[in-house]
Amino acid sequence: MELQTLIDKSLSVFNEHGYHHMDMDLLMDSLQIRPSDFKREFTDFEDLIVKIFYSLCSESDAATAEIDKNSTSLELLYASTITSYRIQVKYRFFFMDLGSIINNHEPVKDRYFELISLRKAQLIHLFSLLRQEEIFVNENFAGSYENLANQMTMLSDYWPTHNQIIFGNEIFHYQYYSKLVFSMVLPFLTENGLKSYKKILGYDKSGV
Repeated sequence: MELQTLIDKSLSVFNEHGYHHMDMDLLMDSLQIRPSDFKREFTDFEDLIVKIFYSLCSESDAATAEIDKNSTSLELLYASTITSYRIQVKYRFFFMDLGSIINNHEPVKDRYFELISLRKAQLIHLFSLLRQEEIFVNENFAGSYENLANQMTMLSDYWPTHNQIIFGNEIFHYQYYSKLVFSMVLPFLTENGLKSYKKILGYDKSGV
């Protein structure tokens, strides 16, 4: 079985059973492979977790790559948010036990901090471009763009837990949470930005 196939199949098992209920016997039985086959691709259980997380990071990097370009739009922010949240649904077991996984797997912790640092920098860059295009207003105080980036990044990692509490384990309302987090830009929008915001979300002139 190829490495990516093993990662994808293992991911499905983790999503079904959860991080804290997983062990090697259950994983081998669910994958229907021998431990020797597993050892050909992964040194141990931690190595599997790390490689699944690296797969997540790779997909996430691709989803937000456009933000690093020199021209952008408010629509790009919303589209990248939806794409990122779809990826989180795919890798949802991570976000259900994010704190435990990060504390128990040092390579995941290191890569996670790199990931959120990159996302924060990308968002601040995007906000600055939106200001140049007169979609965003000037910062009300030094660091307000950074605060917005921190808020959006933090909420983006914990919405799956809130979804589980409010809506259960079966359906993840990523579009609802995408709109909720996207609404955080409202205080920063110019008149043109507000028009763009309403158009993106399909609101009519009355805002309904």
